[in-house]
Amino acid sequence: MSSNFFLAAFHWQSRAVVLRHLKVHLRNWYTAALPPVCEPLVMLLAFGVGLGGQISELRWHGSQIGYLAYLAPGILAYTVFMTAFFQSLFSAYMRMHYQKSWEGQLTTQVRLEHVVWGEALWSATLATSYAVIVCLVLLCFSLMGSLNLHWGWLPLAVPLLFLSALAFSAVGLLFTATLPSIDHMSLPIFLVILPVGFSSSTYFPLPDRPWLNVLANANPLHHLSEGLRFLLLRGELTWHLAAAAILCLLLLLVLLPQDLRLLRKRVFGDS
Repeated sequence: MSSNFFLAAFHWQSRAVVLRHLKVHLRNWYTAALPPVCEPLVMLLAFGVGLGGQISELRWHGSQIGYLAYLAPGILAYTVFMTAFFQSLFSAYMRMHYQKSWEGQLTTQVRLEHVVWGEALWSATLATSYAVIVCLVLLCFSLMGSLNLHWGWLPLAVPLLFLSALAFSAVGLLFTATLPSIDHMSLPIFLVILPVGFSSSTYFPLPDRPWLNVLANANPLHHLSEGLRFLLLRGELTWHLAAAAILCLLLLLVLLPQDLRLLRKRVFGDS
């Protein structure tokens, strides 16, 4: 089942599910485009400019850099994480439970594995497109002289951003499959969002503590943030990018088959 399941990602049915979500998304493009533009802009202004104005420089891997420069790659990584996770959690849950979109799709030639892959691929696609919008916001800061980034390396990061978003969507689908009701949606925030976010060096360098280093090294968002930081600030390819890719691949290989098994039980009542 496992090999067939992963091959289902390339079936036309999975692409059809993604296309369906895209068409629905484009109907409300004018409101859907506001969060990816406004959120990083607010974060960069509030933290990068506001808080950064109180912190002249911070020490990062032996260098003194401005807080805005430190924050920018972290915001890029965090956008991918949050968008993919919440899209595969809240939006997928609404489509499954309330809108009954899954039921309609499953009456056609689409099977449940295609629905699962369609949700994961759509979440990753949307998260990557939001990351591109964040890059445009960062470019505006760069044109104003507030940021100095190595933009030539950025296209190499896009495939990794997509892979990371796909892995984060697998985590979101796990909660979609297991949460008993929408009233329990606060649980993933405390179980995933806060621990992963605060142990990822997104907003600040992590202190050198043995237990915290263990958590950070197992956190794909930490490696994605640090890898993007080295790439955009120094123009260096580091082991963090490889670590992020490996951890995200492991998440996909382990979680997506479990997502399908749990969702099959939830949707069809299979044991």
